[in-house]
Amino acid sequence: MLLAGPGTGKTTRVKEIIAQGYTEAKNILVLSFTNATVNDLTRSFGEDQRVKCFTLHSYALKINHLSDCYILESKVEKERLQKFATSIEIDFQEICSHFNCITFDMMVSECVRFISSNPVYARENIGQLDLFIVDEFQDFNEMERELVRLISGHARDTIILGDDDQSIYDFKDADPNGIIELYNDDAIEKLEHEHKCYRCPDKIVDHGILLINKNRNRIPKPWNKTKKEGGIVRRQFITQTETNDFIVGEIERIRKSNPNTTFLVLNPVRYYVDELIQLLNDKEIAYVNFWAEPITDEQYRLIWWLRAFYSEHKLLNLVFLSKYLTPHFKRKFKEKVRQALKAGTDEDSLLEVLSDIFKQPLYIYVNNPPTFENLISNHPEFSEFSEFIDVDNLTASLNDLYKEIKPKQIFNPEAINIMSIHKSKGLEADVVFINGLVDGVLPNSQRGIDTIEAQRRLFFVGITRAKWIVYLLAPVKWDGKYVNKVDKSQFRFSVREKMWNARFSKFVDELNVS
Repeated sequence: MLLAGPGTGKTTRVKEIIAQGYTEAKNILVLSFTNATVNDLTRSFGEDQRVKCFTLHSYALKINHLSDCYILESKVEKERLQKFATSIEIDFQEICSHFNCITFDMMVSECVRFISSNPVYARENIGQLDLFIVDEFQDFNEMERELVRLISGHARDTIILGDDDQSIYDFKDADPNGIIELYNDDAIEKLEHEHKCYRCPDKIVDHGILLINKNRNRIPKPWNKTKKEGGIVRRQFITQTETNDFIVGEIERIRKSNPNTTFLVLNPVRYYVDELIQLLNDKEIAYVNFWAEPITDEQYRLIWWLRAFYSEHKLLNLVFLSKYLTPHFKRKFKEKVRQALKAGTDEDSLLEVLSDIFKQPLYIYVNNPPTFENLISNHPEFSEFSEFIDVDNLTASLNDLYKEIKPKQIFNPEAINIMSIHKSKGLEADVVFINGLVDGVLPNSQRGIDTIEAQRRLFFVGITRAKWIVYLLAPVKWDGKYVNKVDKSQFRFSVREKMWNARFSKFVDELNVS
C-alpha cells in the first residue's frame, strides 16, 4: 500500500515500481473510482500496452455474466423506478429482476456474487494478473472493497493507492475506515515514498495540515513542502454579485499577464452558480458548466419512446413514460403492471392491454415498430437522434444514446471550469475559487454531527486542487430561497433588509489564514 497526501505523485511512484520490478509483466490492471481519475491514469501510463485502466463499475460490467441486462445509468431512471416500485408495493430489487435491469451498485454486488460462486469461470474472465493496481481506494464502499479483494486473488501482486484524508463519498457509504483498517494491517507492506507535494504551494500545505489535523479519524502522514510559490486569498463580500464581479475581475487580471492559466470555480451547492454563468456570458468568457443538466426532460421522453419501440425493455421504458400520464391513467397503469407482475403475466400480453391507457398515437409503434426512417419521416421530433442511431444495430445504439447526446463535460484548460467540490476530485488547476464558504453551507450541521469530518475532508480536497492560488470567498447576504435549502440556524435574518446574513465558514478559520 502507498498511503500519501494530495499532489505527491502516487501514480509516478507506481510507474517507477513497474519500471524497476515488473519489466517482464504482461498483464497489468488498474482500477479507480471516477472517470476523471481513470482518464488521468490512462494518460499517465501512455503507450504502455500492458496496462489496462477501468473504473470499478465498468470492469464489473466487463467480467460479469449478465445477459442483455439494462443498466440504469441515469439517476433519473433509477429514482423513477424506485418511486414506481414503492407505489405498487414491490421491492426494488424484485422489480429490477422483473424488468431485467440493474443499477451500478447492484452490478458490483452481482459481480461479487458471480466471482464467489463461479471461481473457475471468473478466473477465465479476469485472467492471471501480473499486477493489480487500485487507485483512490478510499473512494470505495464496503461492497466495492470486497470486489477489489476478490479480484486481487487473481493477481500475483496488488498495490493499493489512496489517502484517507480525501475520502469524500460518504453519501455512498465510502468512509475512510476501509483504507485505515487496511493500512493498519501488519500484513500489508507499506511502500516507501518521499511524500512531497508537487502540486500545491507551500502555504496551502502549511494551512491545509492545520485544517486536516482537526479530524480525529485519520492516519497522520508526512506532507512535505517543495518551496513552491503561491498562496491562499480569503475574501468576504456583502453580496453574491460583488463576489462574482471579483471572480471575473481576477480571471481577467490574471489572464493579462498569464494567458495560459487554468481555472476551477468550485461551489458547495448547485444553485449558487447561475449569476456567475450569466456574467461570464455577458463578458463572452468561455466556460464549462459541470452543473448543467446534460439531458433535458423532453430528450428523456423521446428516448424512452424510442426504447419502447425498438429495445427489448419495452415495459421498463413505459414505466418511465408513465410520468406523463394524467393521474387517472397513471393509477390504472400502476394497477395493471402490479397485477401482471404478481400473476406472472408475460410482457407481450400486458403491452396489448396498456394501449387503452397510453392513449397516444405513438403507442401503436410499441407493438408494431416502423423502420427508423419512417418514424423520422412521420415524427420529425425524433430526428435530433438520427446521427447517433445505427439502423442495423438499433439496440446497441439506443443503449449508448445517453452517452452520445450528453454534452461532453471535460475539463478545458482554456476555459473556466465550474463544478462542485465533489466533481473536482482528481482534477487540478493553477487558480481555484471556492465560493459560498459560510457556516450552514460548508459545514452544514443539518447533515448530522458525525459528518463534520467528512465535510472537512471535502473542503480539504477543494483547496488542494490549486497549483498556485486558492481563493476562499464568502458573501454575507443571502436570499431566503437559498437559505431554506441549507442549515438555516447558522444565518441571522435582517428584518430591515429582508435578507439573511452569513459568517465565514469555521473551516476557513481552521486554516488560520488572515
